[in-house]
Amino acid sequence: MNDINLVVMKSVLKYLIGENELMCRLCLTSINNQNVSIYDSVEISRPYIQEIVTYNEMFEDLEVCQEPFLPQQLCKNCATTIFNTYIFRRLISYYHEKWSEIITSVEKTMDLTKTMSDSVRTIYFLINEKQNLMLTSRTYTKGKRNVSNKLKELMAYRKRYVKVKKMPSHIVCHECRMTFKSKISLSKHFDKHHNKMKYPCSHCPKVAKSKTQLEGHIIRMHHPKKFKCPKCDKMFSNIKLLNYHDKNYHSAVICKLCFIQFPSRIELRSHMDKHEALNCEKCYKTFHSRQTLKAHEKICGNLQHKQSKFFCDLCNKGYVHKAGIRSHLKIDHGFGVNMYHCKWCNKKFDAASKLKMHVVVHTRERNFHCGHCGNKFVTQAALTYHVRLHTGERPFHCDICGEQFVSASRRMEHMHRKHIGPTKQCPICHMKFILNNQLNRHVRKHFNPQSKLFMNNK
Repeated sequence: MNDINLVVMKSVLKYLIGENELMCRLCLTSINNQNVSIYDSVEISRPYIQEIVTYNEMFEDLEVCQEPFLPQQLCKNCATTIFNTYIFRRLISYYHEKWSEIITSVEKTMDLTKTMSDSVRTIYFLINEKQNLMLTSRTYTKGKRNVSNKLKELMAYRKRYVKVKKMPSHIVCHECRMTFKSKISLSKHFDKHHNKMKYPCSHCPKVAKSKTQLEGHIIRMHHPKKFKCPKCDKMFSNIKLLNYHDKNYHSAVICKLCFIQFPSRIELRSHMDKHEALNCEKCYKTFHSRQTLKAHEKICGNLQHKQSKFFCDLCNKGYVHKAGIRSHLKIDHGFGVNMYHCKWCNKKFDAASKLKMHVVVHTRERNFHCGHCGNKFVTQAALTYHVRLHTGERPFHCDICGEQFVSASRRMEHMHRKHIGPTKQCPICHMKFILNNQLNRHVRKHFNPQSKLFMNNK
């Protein structure tokens, strides 16, 4: 036994027989009156830790076993070692947490580049403690001073933009006491909810709620369209509408909150919804655009949402949405000027995008590819449905039982099957079905001589 072990052995024996009660808990050597109790507190002040902690609490954090029969004192050297070890361990936790935050923040910043325009030549990242911002430019900027001045100007503009957005409402409707941020919003609200006067159009069944709205409708729809957009095939009745179209659909703009550039104001409006929390007040679902939120709010909690609200004055046909009756008037009653015809079935459409979606019914072109398995699909909707089978995403919830589904049609089928019951009734035998295709298949059997349901009308 060497000298060190002999000294430790003597110290431990003296402690056990009660001859010496002052022994260090860790190094097991006798100590003088300059000892430190494990219950003494010490204040730690570092950039990454600010607290008051006892040595006993440090033991717990360092996973040192708690034994009440062991010495409850430490020598100064061991107390210093415990203190430094505890600080070092907290430093490790601190840098792990900070590195994780920094990497996550950088990844979110890099995700902003996914919506970047092809015309972008320079990207600037503004990184601070609160948030990371990205600014894009279609030109190259040289010199630190020029870049710094440009960023300061944009940040000042962004602060003014946010300040205006947060200004409280101050314009009050005298009829219902609702508040609005602008006179235009108040005017639209008043025309929609309080103005009982109607202004019919002399050229079509359109009924406007104000003279201004009627004049705008006549200019847009019934004046001869002589001005063609040089960037697309759209035609307009005056220069003002052409400039408005160019400004909204063909002029690049930058988001003043995150500085991402977009090719048009229409795309910017959709992007701006991401900066706000779009939640349904009834079911608290979250949506990515204001348009989908408004469509959801109209049907949320109402299972009979497919009831017609807009009726044609000429044939009394009903539609759920206003866009439906507009297309009906253009296609079926000839109010549309520039119509698109399918060369296979001669069906008419009021928009080129609708014709493009219809053409695949005849061509069966599979232009939509799955990134997971490589399968091809005719429509984007079919691809979206297929991808959800890979990812397991089920975004459609049953409002009654909470069960999740891949598509809205699957959810509707579930609701009829489990909660509502079949509503599609056969006109011949009065059997009921859930889906239209089930009803049609059943009706065909009544006219099939080989079927047991065949009904001979002779």
